Amino acid sequence: MINRHTGPLVVDLALRLTLLDLLLRPIGGWAVRPLILGLAAVALLRSRWLHQPLLWLALAGLAGARVLLDWPLADNHAYLLAYWCLAISLALMAQDTDKTLAFNGRLLVGLVFLFACIWKFAFSGHYVDGTFFKVTLLTDPRFEGFSKIAGGLDAATYETLRDFVGQHRDAAPVIDTSGIELPARFEALALAATAWNVAINASLALAFLWPAGRGLSRLRHPLLLVYGTVTYAVATVDGFGWLLLAMGAAQCTLEQRRTRLAYVAVFILILLYREVPWADSVFLPLLG
Repeated sequence: MINRHTGPLVVDLALRLTLLDLLLRPIGGWAVRPLILGLAAVALLRSRWLHQPLLWLALAGLAGARVLLDWPLADNHAYLLAYWCLAISLALMAQDTDKTLAFNGRLLVGLVFLFACIWKFAFSGHYVDGTFFKVTLLTDPRFEGFSKIAGGLDAATYETLRDFVGQHRDAAPVIDTSGIELPARFEALALAATAWNVAINASLALAFLWPAGRGLSRLRHPLLLVYGTVTYAVATVDGFGWLLLAMGAAQCTLEQRRTRLAYVAVFILILLYREVPWADSVFLPLLG
């Protein structure tokens, strides 16, 4: 039996942030995208649709279909989106929607970062030593502006390093420092990025999986908000960031008004990161 809600829920913010995520970062090919966009737009405008479990079940099914149609899909958060929409649908059918969704959001966030830590520590030989970021900062065009500014690379040096790394065609390219010298500042940047990523991932996993009301659990919201503010200024994977923020907002209580406003502010900040290429358009011209 579908549970019908007549008043606003604490989790309404989380539902609306999820819908905005779907609208601002459309997913899937044209077999599923129009349906997702249409459902998300109507639900965002009409509160009665917002609380319909069947609508969220449909979104979960479409998100899952997107994964199957695009198989094998590299974007891990595509799977997470399907799980989250399903969790919302089930929570809206529960007697206590707010607590049910908060519990599921907490577990999903905690497990995402726990599995990320397991992969980085146990299954990736080129992550904790900094190789991953040395390669990524030079080969991923989304990081070019940041790499030049923070790594102290001029255009010529950047192009030389990128071309050198691009010579490696294996699945896990390794920079051979005997073949080319990496600037000390760039080396330090790669190591700092690695340390930050490992530390924040581990902290988030512990905080969100820690029993409620004890120790590290009190740091859940601050850690997630800091993660969203810092990480997505550089890594422009805005859809993933918005999804994590929606899950975090689902865990806010009615009394945590400032925390909920903070989630909205960081959500908007990530949008600004995407729409204003600060590294390429602001800082690089200033640095000449």
